[in-house]
Parts: sequence; C-alpha cells; structure tokens
Amino acid sequence: MLDQSGIARFAERHLMPDMVHVNRGAGEDVLNPATGALLPGASVAVYAGKAGLYAHQERIRTKGAGLNGAWVEEVLAGYRLLLPLDAPELREGDSVLVVEARDEQAVGRTYRVTAQGEVSSFPVLRTVWLEEHNRKPVTV
Repeated sequence: MLDQSGIARFAERHLMPDMVHVNRGAGEDVLNPATGALLPGASVAVYAGKAGLYAHQERIRTKGAGLNGAWVEEVLAGYRLLLPLDAPELREGDSVLVVEARDEQAVGRTYRVTAQGEVSSFPVLRTVWLEEHNRKPVTV
C-alpha cells in the first residue's frame, strides 16, 4: 500500500520551492463618509507558506463569428498553484502574491484564483488554478 504521507512530504519538498501570501477580500464594500464613495473592504490573510507555481497553457477552439463559421484556435495562459494538504481551501477571487521564488521574475507577481481547488480520493497536495493579475515593476 502506498504511504500517502510520504508522498505528500516528497511533493512539499520537491514541488513547492516558493513562498506565497494568499488574501481574501472581506466581501462587503465600506462607505467612506468623507467622500460618500464605496471602497473595497479590508482583505483577510488566508495562507502564507510553501507553494509551487507552474505555467499551464490551454488550447480552446471556438466557432468564429461571420458567415463562414470558421473555427478559431486560441491559447490561454494559466497557472497551477500547488499547496500542502494542510493549506486552507482557497476560493475563487482570492489573491495570491509570490513573495519568494526560484524564478526571480515571479517575485512580486499577483494572481487570482479562478476555480475552487481540485479534490482527490488519494490527496497528496492541493491544486488550485490561477490567472495572472498584476506584475509589480522591477526596481533596480
């Protein structure tokens, strides 16, 4: 029988070299009494710790507009975030900030969670799908 905890430790050690911070919006807007404007509520820290960020491309074929109805192929860039099993469940819209990474160009990038995490009958890690949100300017 496979040792699930041993595989999980291996995955954390070898597939999660980066550090991320995950925040979740409070959900409700807050009224600024001075301006009367509604501002986003404060975010709440959800997770800070080990992760692995991996690029993923998805090819999509759709029927194009127009009379000929030609098929159009599009490549969408996406990302997978691997997390330890004990990480809390992330939700759509959560914000992920890369704070440390083997790839220096990843540090400072933010991503949005696009779907709830995958589940498995034999879980050894958590997989969450992301899309890139923002890149902080690099200071030299």
